[in-house]
Amino acid sequence: MEKFNSISKGSGYSEKKKVALISIAASLFLSVFKLGIGLWTNSLAILSESMHSGLDVVAAIMTFYAIKMSIKPPDQLHPYGYAKFESLASLAEIVLLFIVSAWIFYEGIERIFVKNIEPNITIFSFGIMFISILIDYNRSRSLYRVARLHGSQALEADALHFRADLITSTLVIIGFIAILILKIPNADSYAALAIACIIIYTSLGLGRRTLNVLLDKAPSGVHQKILESISGLDGIINPHDIRVRSVGSQTFIDMHIEVPRYYSHNKAHTIATTVEERVREIIPNGDIIVHVDATSESETETISDKIRLIAFETDGIKNIHSLYYSILNDEKYNVQQSYDSKAKNEFKLHLYLDVQMDGNLDFKTAHDITERFENRIRKEISQIENITTHIETEQDLNDIVGKEKNIPEESIVKRIKNMALSVKGVVECKDIGIINIENQFHITLTIKIRMSAFASSQQKAKENSLTVEEAHQIATDVQNLIVKNTESARVIVHTEPDDQMSDK
Repeated sequence: MEKFNSISKGSGYSEKKKVALISIAASLFLSVFKLGIGLWTNSLAILSESMHSGLDVVAAIMTFYAIKMSIKPPDQLHPYGYAKFESLASLAEIVLLFIVSAWIFYEGIERIFVKNIEPNITIFSFGIMFISILIDYNRSRSLYRVARLHGSQALEADALHFRADLITSTLVIIGFIAILILKIPNADSYAALAIACIIIYTSLGLGRRTLNVLLDKAPSGVHQKILESISGLDGIINPHDIRVRSVGSQTFIDMHIEVPRYYSHNKAHTIATTVEERVREIIPNGDIIVHVDATSESETETISDKIRLIAFETDGIKNIHSLYYSILNDEKYNVQQSYDSKAKNEFKLHLYLDVQMDGNLDFKTAHDITERFENRIRKEISQIENITTHIETEQDLNDIVGKEKNIPEESIVKRIKNMALSVKGVVECKDIGIINIENQFHITLTIKIRMSAFASSQQKAKENSLTVEEAHQIATDVQNLIVKNTESARVIVHTEPDDQMSDK
């Protein structure tokens, strides 16, 4: 609600209030003077203008009340606020304009075909109309400026009235001239009928726009602009059910996007936030809500993606990691590739993984959770036949898990480096660290790998680059060699590409 409050307070209430009050005063002045001169001169055109100005007084008062109501903050009964009061006021003004137009038509037709009433044209008749034109011109400009600046339909309706008054006042003067010079006795009545037609025509346009707002019609072109703004964003599969509505100067947008079902809550939330930011770039005053839907199973999903999703949906499992597989038959298959119906029964796998759980769980409960997890994997992934699960507790970052040697012995460092460099493709070994964890030694190191490590010729080296799988295989060879020739319990190898490819 605080967001709506800030929007309302910052939407130019004081400026809109000022022009509305000026409009009331001007309409009241013109209405009284036109009425007096119209009765004195017996001019239907001036009487019509008087009624039009009197209506403007009522309309301006309604506008002032609507502006006052529109700044009220949203509440439980009106979660979108009260800005549509301005649209309701605008619609009420239009209805009143139609009523006045109907009276003018009736009176004009009666004077032309039934009565024979000739107005008494005086200098005051011309004077009040010229004054009316001057006043209407100035207040129409100021009202339109504020209405467009703050998106106020009520002020726009007022401005429309006064712009129409400019035309109708001009028609009245033309009618007076026709009576005095051309000696057309009914020119005054014809001018009144023209005034009624203009009022109806201008009211229809504003009425259509007002009804569009009240019926929550989406602004033209906004739907396509939203789709274009978020097209190409990573992770978004199908934006749909985009709904846009305008309430006063505020635009409300809600939409659905689909993301892969194996995405974490945090990743899905990040994508939704990115969508909101993109849409806000094209609609700065937009209030945007993005609902995230998970897609159904897709062909691009990997076996590991499915296993992580099952783990996420299993109560009691905090995290899984260190997933790897072994093939139980001779079929060759890369388990990181997408699986499909043709490949499902061509091979069987043995899955190995670590499962993190709350350390306060009793072992029987933890084992039951693991069994449910494994049974669901076997049921949903036909390739998985055997599963070896290692249960562990989630490591507290505040716990000290090991002690790292500040400066490892030079002989050990040299020995590790020589072993790493002996593996084909490794051109550099650095950042060697030795960590003591519960009286077991863990070794960490960084190796640089030649990008052409598996190229059989210079030309092939230039045409091909090292794949992730090939780099992983080199790192695995380094790990196995160090574990075999040292007493380390674990070896962690960080790989980097060698930027300088040898020309030899």
